[in-house]
Amino acid sequence: MTRDGIFGLSPGIDLALVSSDMDARRFHLWEASPIEYLERLLLQNELVPGLNRLEGIIVQGEDVAVVSSQPRFELEPVSQLEIDAWFETQGFEKVTRCGYYRAGDNLGVFDAHAKNLVRFEDTLIPFDVIPCRPGGGFLQFIADTLAAGHQVKEVRTVSTSPRGS
Repeated sequence: MTRDGIFGLSPGIDLALVSSDMDARRFHLWEASPIEYLERLLLQNELVPGLNRLEGIIVQGEDVAVVSSQPRFELEPVSQLEIDAWFETQGFEKVTRCGYYRAGDNLGVFDAHAKNLVRFEDTLIPFDVIPCRPGGGFLQFIADTLAAGHQVKEVRTVSTSPRGS
């Protein structure tokens, strides 16, 4: 169940003030809205069918909480090298240290580190990653990054207002 009005994180780009020889675009993880959280659950189900089940939404005054469930997994640690290899076999390219992009279906998966994936039998299960369908400037940023053979460092921005506020 989400708590305290927090619905996880949502990826995107922001512009920063930088010297003229630097790229002003920066990759950020912002606080997600309730709809972005629900979209995230849906996209996680595309990666692993049946992973998330929406149990309900609780509204108390101005507070909203999303209730969902996942199967119980035994936690078997995995390394970042194993995660990289798994995403590569799924057709993804690495964009950030823990972020991947697959152009075929325009699917980005971020925050894919050892605490957010587990091994189940012979596969990895990304149970708490941040999937998205990038568009506009964010999609162009990913395309430019991959075309240049670069990776970018994500910046976690959770103490500011969500984008567009």
